[in-house]
Amino acid sequence: MEMTDILPKEAWAALERDIHERFGVNAHAYDAKGSPFTGHVTWGNRLCPALRQNKSAVMGICSVANQAVGAEVRASGRAAVTDCDAGLMVICVPVVVRGEFVGMLGGCGGLRDGAEPESFLIEKAAGLTEEEVTGLCTGMREYTEEEAQAIARHIEGRVAEIIKDYGARQASV
Repeated sequence: MEMTDILPKEAWAALERDIHERFGVNAHAYDAKGSPFTGHVTWGNRLCPALRQNKSAVMGICSVANQAVGAEVRASGRAAVTDCDAGLMVICVPVVVRGEFVGMLGGCGGLRDGAEPESFLIEKAAGLTEEEVTGLCTGMREYTEEEAQAIARHIEGRVAEIIKDYGARQASV
């Protein structure tokens, strides 16, 4: 089963936009392999697009976080709220249909509970200067742990609705 069996790619992209607009995070839907599939990109800060322009930063920060949190939610079947190696918040909710892990939905970016970006690691991975990192992080949104958990619960609720609707459509066929 694929994520696009549950909803069309455009509907997942619309959900990404909604999550981004509500919570200011970089929202993403991923397939079971951990690959984004909608073609839609949202940015909740200026640092993340700068990191995504550098293959070393993508491999050393973004991919590592995506693989780790993906493995966690696949194993647990529950949402995860954590931080990437750059020090930014990561929220991930598994999409499971009839016991099958189909993909993930979540968001990242922003600082959780007064955390600071891991400037040294960002500088080394992305080849940015300290001043560039500081400038890119200026004004970055901060989230309390309660806000982060509320975002995760909201996404869990949306996923539950989607799976319920999918089940109802399948039952009527």
